[in-house]
Amino acid sequence: MASVSSLGVGSGLDLQTLVDGLVASEQQLRFGRLDTQAALATERISAYGLLKSSVSLFNGSLTSIGNISTFQARTVSSSDPDAFTVSAAVNAALGNYSVEVVEAGEAQSLTGSNFVDITNTAINSADAIIGGGTLIIQQGSQPSFSVVIDSANSSLNAIATAINESADNAGVEASVINADSGPVLVINAAKVGSDNEISITVNDVDTNDTDAQGLSQLTFDVADIAGSNLTQATAAVNAQITVNGQAVTSTSGRHFDEVVSGVSITAVTETTIAGVASITKNTQQALAAANEFIENFNALSNSIDDLGRGGSEDDLSAGVLVGDSLLRTLDSQLRRTIFTAVDETQPEGVRTLSDIGISISRDGQLSLNSTKFNALLDSNFDDVARLLAADGNAVPQNNQFESSSFDSITTSFGDGSLEFAVGEESFAVSYTTLEGNDTLQGVRDLINNASNNPGITASLVLEDDGAGGTNARLILTADEAGPDAAISLLVGAEYFTEITPAEIDTSEGVITRLQSVIEGFLGGSGQQGIIDARTEGLNLDVERIGDERLVQEQRLIAFQDRLTAQFASLDLLVANLQSNGNFLLSQLNSISQISSNNNNRNSN
Repeated sequence: MASVSSLGVGSGLDLQTLVDGLVASEQQLRFGRLDTQAALATERISAYGLLKSSVSLFNGSLTSIGNISTFQARTVSSSDPDAFTVSAAVNAALGNYSVEVVEAGEAQSLTGSNFVDITNTAINSADAIIGGGTLIIQQGSQPSFSVVIDSANSSLNAIATAINESADNAGVEASVINADSGPVLVINAAKVGSDNEISITVNDVDTNDTDAQGLSQLTFDVADIAGSNLTQATAAVNAQITVNGQAVTSTSGRHFDEVVSGVSITAVTETTIAGVASITKNTQQALAAANEFIENFNALSNSIDDLGRGGSEDDLSAGVLVGDSLLRTLDSQLRRTIFTAVDETQPEGVRTLSDIGISISRDGQLSLNSTKFNALLDSNFDDVARLLAADGNAVPQNNQFESSSFDSITTSFGDGSLEFAVGEESFAVSYTTLEGNDTLQGVRDLINNASNNPGITASLVLEDDGAGGTNARLILTADEAGPDAAISLLVGAEYFTEITPAEIDTSEGVITRLQSVIEGFLGGSGQQGIIDARTEGLNLDVERIGDERLVQEQRLIAFQDRLTAQFASLDLLVANLQSNGNFLLSQLNSISQISSNNNNRNSN
């Protein structure tokens, strides 16, 4: 704000400093409150952002421990991995199995040598042209694939490359050996067994598809080896193993699927002594998931404590969200959910997390008694899995209501009131046109800011109106899950519809219950979470404060202009008074001088 540099010149008074002081005082009066509100809102936005990040990290850690497959995982081992390897599905049958590799199998190998070029002259280079056409390659009962060989690019090297690069080639490998006697074409099956036996027929450009000239030099029929032009260097041999003394044969490779339910074995080399394939429960995966869960819960607990820590006026360590109902609700819901017993389908001794070795200390941190946990995994593995991740029982959730649809969040709908109940507590809000809070946005703020609000968060959602525009609705979400914290509409129920009940049939597992609780805070299924709703309200507060700041700036400018004008008038008035006073003093001095002169003459 500019100052008038000439202010006070006439009177000689430091009027500009006085104006600047008054303006500064007014500025502090007008903007101090706004600055405090904006700073607090910004701090709370950051705090909610940190809280959401911590909740999201914790929610991510629930994926493993809340997945039943984590507890179904198997540990497999082979007593002789050089002879055979073992893999198992999550539902594999447990046990130890005797395994012997009777035959590791052989992959078929074809060779061709003594090739001639298109002039029927023996070639001594793998780059010599032998003739073009089409190779039709078949492996067992698999679909055949064709390889077109250009006559101008029909060397053994080019043919091998064309076979290997064919998009439909699923198991044939070609190469060239540059032997002393001349180039040798080698065509191998990639896998062992009779299902991978290779047959090659040719459509030769010279129209003779079976002679020993041109591309026909590559024909091979496993049923007529003597009449083939390629030679079978190695015949296909099926792999065979015995499992607990029972013979199992594979015609398509060394891999034996579902030898035992969910168990697969791969033969590597023949054995003379049977080995052992062992399938056991993978308790280590469950233990790792439990430790990850505890670590992330403790991290979230620390964040909640830091954000909500109380303190005195001189205690700078007080949390930004101290006394915040959302923070308290989140903390209490998490702890209550974690240590609520699951009685319906669980046996005695495996009904709570503390039963399986997860306990809480006085400072709110979880810890794991790994000895107790592992012992229960060994003796009650399925019961532990059901406690954490099973399905089948009703789980409370944050119930929600949505309002009727309005043209926008600022549509005015007149005077009225709403009354809500949360459990056994109730509160009411009144809105009026005079107060300017008779809009969805105004009602949302009234609900969220009500001092006696026992546990409702209001938020706004926009939706397609079907005509290229948007409509708006008010969403009410219970801060706590379950019937005891469910929202009821006592006055104004006709304007709302329940969209999420307070209880649904879902997983009874502790972890899934936690995920349901967290969904209320993070959002999901198209609904806004409580944390985002609070953050959105604070962002609107910051915008409102910014708008009010602009208004106050204009008023402060007007205030300064008014003061400047008033003090400028004062400056002029004082200057005139000073001028008149000086004139009078001058006249008095003159009169005094005249009188003095007269007195001097009289005395003479």
